[in-house]
Amino acid sequence: MSSELNQTIAEASLDNLHDIMVPDAIGFFPLAPGWYILFLLLLTLLFHFGYQHYKAYKREQYRRDAKEELEALNNKNRENIIALLELAKRVGISAYGREVIVPLHGDEWWDFMEEHSKASVSPELRVSIKKLLYKEGVAFDENVFDAVFLMLSQWVKTHKVVLHV
Repeated sequence: MSSELNQTIAEASLDNLHDIMVPDAIGFFPLAPGWYILFLLLLTLLFHFGYQHYKAYKREQYRRDAKEELEALNNKNRENIIALLELAKRVGISAYGREVIVPLHGDEWWDFMEEHSKASVSPELRVSIKKLLYKEGVAFDENVFDAVFLMLSQWVKTHKVVLHV
């Protein structure tokens, strides 16, 4: 019996054990159908937000163009003051539409600019602009140019447009 016992012990010894059979690693693909649905949903959301960003970028193109033109009109002379005032109207038409902006003139226009932006047009500046536009022989004043340039910069940068969805 002892030989049988020794043989049983020898067979049961750890030296006689074989390695455990490890299964193959599970791959990432093919994925379950839920993952494909999730990827499609994420791709759709990415496209949607990219398109919204693109539309907002295109909607603000007139503002970027106006800022470039504003910088180009920074030379202090009478023609550039008139061009700055024309630019202000064009920005208004681009932002609010021709039907809203064209009927506005004089104080109505200045009030509209003040209501829809952080630009402020003092009564003295309004008078100076009116004289510059409509009276012959009015001397060019660099302070008026600086005030118009600052006012128009504020108008271009800060006017708010209400979107009609």
